[in-house]
This record gives sequence, structure tokens and C-alpha cells, in this order.
Amino acid sequence: MASKGTPLPLHDTLRDLALLRASSVDLSGLIADSDDTTSSQALREVEGVEESTIQSYAFVREMRTALRIHNSGEVQKQATKIEKVQVELVDVLGSLSD
Repeated sequence: MASKGTPLPLHDTLRDLALLRASSVDLSGLIADSDDTTSSQALREVEGVEESTIQSYAFVREMRTALRIHNSGEVQKQATKIEKVQVELVDVLGSLSD
């Protein structure tokens, strides 16, 4: 927080304000442009965060599904069935070769 030191000298402040008035600088236009830029930049950042969050939720959902399948033993059951079919196919190929 700013310390409460001596305020700006009144003479210098009045001179600066007079220079601004004489140069026809529209301070409200400068502030509005700054706000527009800041708000559009903030909007892009929010959109980026939202997209990242959506991707993160999709990743977590897919990982939970994969872990659920892995932990259910279904993968192991299918692997056993495939191995049995492979053995049978090898036997059939052996019989055809004879």
C-alpha cells in the first residue's frame, strides 16, 4: 500500500492539468481504449481457461472409464479368450499343413 507522504505540489498539478487542457487530450478516450483492450484480452484469457478446463474434464472422464474397465477384469477376460482362439487357430493351421 502507498505510504501517505506529501501530496503533489498544487502548482505542478495545476500546470500539468493546464497543459492537458491546452493540448486537447481526451482522457476519457484514453481510458475507454485501455478498458476495451483490457476487456478483450481478459475475454481471450477466459476463453482459453474455459477450453483448457473442458479438455481437462474430458481427459479425466476418459481416464476414469479406462481405469474402471481395467479394474473390472474385463480386459483380462478378453485377453484369455483371444489366447484360446489363437491356440485353436494354430491347431487348425497345423491340421491343414498335414
